Amino acid sequence: MSDSGPPPATPGRELPSPSLHYLYSNLGEGRAHLQPSKPCRPRTSRLSSTCLAPPPLPQKTLCRTRSLPTGKTLHSSYGYSSLPRREHQATPGQTSWDRLRRPLLESRSLEEIPRARASLSGPDPPRLTFATPDWELGHFFQDLGRPQEVYKVLRGCQLDTLRCIEKQLGARLAGPWPGRGGPGQRFRLLDSEPCAESGDAWYYKVVRIMEDTWHLLAAKVPKLWSRTPEALHTEPPGLALQATLRPHFNVQSLCGQLPTGSLPEAPWQGPAALVAEVPTQTVADWVSANKELHGSHPVWYERRVCLLLLQLCGALKQLHSDSLGHGDLRPENLLLAVPRGQPVGALPQLLLTNFARTRSLVPQLPAREDELQLGLLIYEMLGQGPALAQARGSSTPPLPVRSAYSLALARLTPHLLQAAPDRRPPVAQVRVALQTILWGPGPKLQAQGLPPGPWLDIHRALLPLELAERLAGSGEAAGLEDWLCCQYMTEASQRMVGWALELLWGEQTAGD
Repeated sequence: MSDSGPPPATPGRELPSPSLHYLYSNLGEGRAHLQPSKPCRPRTSRLSSTCLAPPPLPQKTLCRTRSLPTGKTLHSSYGYSSLPRREHQATPGQTSWDRLRRPLLESRSLEEIPRARASLSGPDPPRLTFATPDWELGHFFQDLGRPQEVYKVLRGCQLDTLRCIEKQLGARLAGPWPGRGGPGQRFRLLDSEPCAESGDAWYYKVVRIMEDTWHLLAAKVPKLWSRTPEALHTEPPGLALQATLRPHFNVQSLCGQLPTGSLPEAPWQGPAALVAEVPTQTVADWVSANKELHGSHPVWYERRVCLLLLQLCGALKQLHSDSLGHGDLRPENLLLAVPRGQPVGALPQLLLTNFARTRSLVPQLPAREDELQLGLLIYEMLGQGPALAQARGSSTPPLPVRSAYSLALARLTPHLLQAAPDRRPPVAQVRVALQTILWGPGPKLQAQGLPPGPWLDIHRALLPLELAERLAGSGEAAGLEDWLCCQYMTEASQRMVGWALELLWGEQTAGD
């Protein structure tokens, strides 16, 4: 006999009069009772209760924090500590140099993992797409009869599309991180000659083999420390700090150390770190190799200079947000590598490395040392390093103008070489200035006094169309420059672009 009917009346208790609420509660209870019960859970009927009120709402419970396992510091036979996990983030407000150098010794909750690494994000909200049914358009437009209302919503859709494209391009170019490896891994040296030589290390191509998985890595061999007996018991300067930095596309990624004895044929002795990106040359090598090309094709060369400087400013911006200054921005300390999935000859990926002179920044006293070195680096990359070295006093030699890019850099560099540190623009603003040099708006917009807001709306609408036409026609994949342009269009604001125009062209008149 089914017990889904109303419970019998209890003597001495008055039943409430039938109501919609009473019928709803009984129907809901009956349907729940007819469903099959879950395994390992006794099937009990709640209809036997004399309470005729609907079941109480479920209480909101707090989930216990899920933590990652504690990272342990392993030591090899030569005393070179293994590197912390790449996902480690420094604690906000942590400025002590000793604490910054500490490896990852504590567990962290999943909320502290970068969003790209977490898999617990909720579903994305519904988006207006080409396939959206007509009867759902009312959810996105308040009044389809008003063009201004339609244009406002479409501007938001264009920005959302650019953000989606930027995110997908970044995931493809950065590629899956090789990780730290595990037990049973083997290594193979591909070449006895280094593939690149920076100011502090040699780099050798190494393949790490784990079952059926092969990863092409680079062994980073410190220079001076690999030749002394003390190297067997000490760690190269700056390596422990580098291991604690947040992941960034333009910051060299450490993924462990090379185990002792894993490469008996290696042409070096002592410790070697493993890095995910395989460098091909330094910026100093690139400038030297393209010296003649700078004279014959100045537009191509100087545009590449701006694109490389833009990548460097992106890495420095994140470093400064963590209250750290690099302090050693020289062409021989900046590596170049081929981005994942890009052909040889494409725009290289710039990598910030050699953190031996990195120091904590004091917010009250902005030293702006990196900004000063950035101005000196522009002279080096444009072939004017010797002329700058011969300059006397506070005067700096003018940069030769060979294209629109060197003209803009010639107006930006004096701001970076200001004698007073507080008069130098921060690297975040220099980054926006470089984006404006590369993709506009130009000085004519500044001379005419037009606001940059409409310019941003126009180019945010045209950029996806340009990408679709070019990529559909040629069949090629979007590259690093496309990703950098999408970053600009998704991040830029009218205030940021206006400041960049004022910095670059503020002293010009309409007749210039």
